Amino acid sequence: MKLVHKGKVKDVYEAEPNTYLFHFSDRISAFDIQMDALIPKKGEVLCQFGEFWFNTLKTENHLVTIRDRDKMLVKKLHMIPIEFIVRGYFYGSLIERLARFPDFYPGLSKFEPIVASKLPEPLFDPTTKSDKHDIPITEQQIIASGILSPEDLAYVKRTSIRLYLEMSAAVGRSGFIIADTKFEFGFDAPNNRILLADSLGPDEFRLWRKSEYKPGKLQGSYDKQILRDWLVNTGYKDVIDTYSKKGLKPVPPIIPPEIITRLSRRYIYAYEEITRTKF
Repeated sequence: MKLVHKGKVKDVYEAEPNTYLFHFSDRISAFDIQMDALIPKKGEVLCQFGEFWFNTLKTENHLVTIRDRDKMLVKKLHMIPIEFIVRGYFYGSLIERLARFPDFYPGLSKFEPIVASKLPEPLFDPTTKSDKHDIPITEQQIIASGILSPEDLAYVKRTSIRLYLEMSAAVGRSGFIIADTKFEFGFDAPNNRILLADSLGPDEFRLWRKSEYKPGKLQGSYDKQILRDWLVNTGYKDVIDTYSKKGLKPVPPIIPPEIITRLSRRYIYAYEEITRTKF
């Protein structure tokens, strides 16, 4: 098979004329930096999680079948070059973005910015797709650039918010909260339908335990937030920011074995609790 794209987490191969094969690796990235360490079983969890969500959510998607435990066969789509993020809580990059781009979020003008507080309603927050740094983009810019028609954007926005609410209800039954998540969509060439695409797992959403949730403080996450927190606490995030201002990326740090083990266990735990399936 021909390698089409080697991403931060998964490799994409051309399997057949109309299909791609996704190989989910154990690689991990944070703050747009590819780490050297591998997280055991992470690729399998992401692949199995993707299958679970594609089969659970009530929308058409590009999944064809699963091969082995870490490979997914999908339809080829004309991908929309936007990441459609839906946020339910004031957390993560939204804090910085609201400070830098207040005009992007007029609905939050009267919102009291308490860390991890629930937003008045789910926030549709699209960004550009980039191997370097994603940038917020308004709905007006998406339409003006010709990426999507007003009708297609309205469909994607409506679908993204609905899927976020569906996922929130599903994980809520297992005692979790999805603070935010990212969706990707593409056009199915034969009929030009918009299908849910890419993958859905802990690399695409921020997951908290209901029993541990408390607004006003950092939350314990069942995703790669453990790695992000470690990078912040060790000062490496400051190094990333310094290099970023110069358009560069630093050499990734050596991740301690205990962080790697915690990451692997939390990915597996989240999968088992939400899908109610033994990994």
